[in-house]
Amino acid sequence: MKTSPERKLDAYVKQMIEGSLQGAHSYDHTKRVFAIATALASGTAANLRIVHAAALLHDIGRVREQETGISHSILSGEMSREILQKTGYTESEIGEIVQAIRTHRFSENLTPSSLEGKILSDADKLDAIGAIGIFRGIAQSLADNKDVKGFLEHADEKLLRLHDMMYTDKAKAMARHRHAFLADFVRRLREEASYTADP
Repeated sequence: MKTSPERKLDAYVKQMIEGSLQGAHSYDHTKRVFAIATALASGTAANLRIVHAAALLHDIGRVREQETGISHSILSGEMSREILQKTGYTESEIGEIVQAIRTHRFSENLTPSSLEGKILSDADKLDAIGAIGIFRGIAQSLADNKDVKGFLEHADEKLLRLHDMMYTDKAKAMARHRHAFLADFVRRLREEASYTADP
């Protein structure tokens, strides 16, 4: 049986990042972004071939980001080119995939120029809020040797802002539910964390 391009990319990504990335950006995150992006693209004019490839490859540059100081959104796109060529994507498709990856990152304030890019950006942000977003935020805080205060600061600076930054209608609807859960958790955590005293 012929292996689909997506399965080949998935195997490549798994080899690249499984066991290498800890905290919030594990291989499981990539798989969830793939699933969310697929759901967001359903019923739209989005090219699933572009959406799937961009979702699978969007974080592979994280393995080199710390050592190079270059944004993983740039590295991921450039690192994707060779595997995409080997897997049978056209130069035009590769350009679209790289552009979607380049503009997915929340912190760089870049606006995706395509529907596929907007879907990837929304899927990545949706995985940072709700119950799974809480889990990822705590996992990253622990990986960075930060305490409850560190998680709350991250929530205030980023997580609680994401629901207002969605591009697609489906993502906006999903974000409302996830944000409500996240906001309630952060409120309760802040209340409980305030109960401290010196002996």
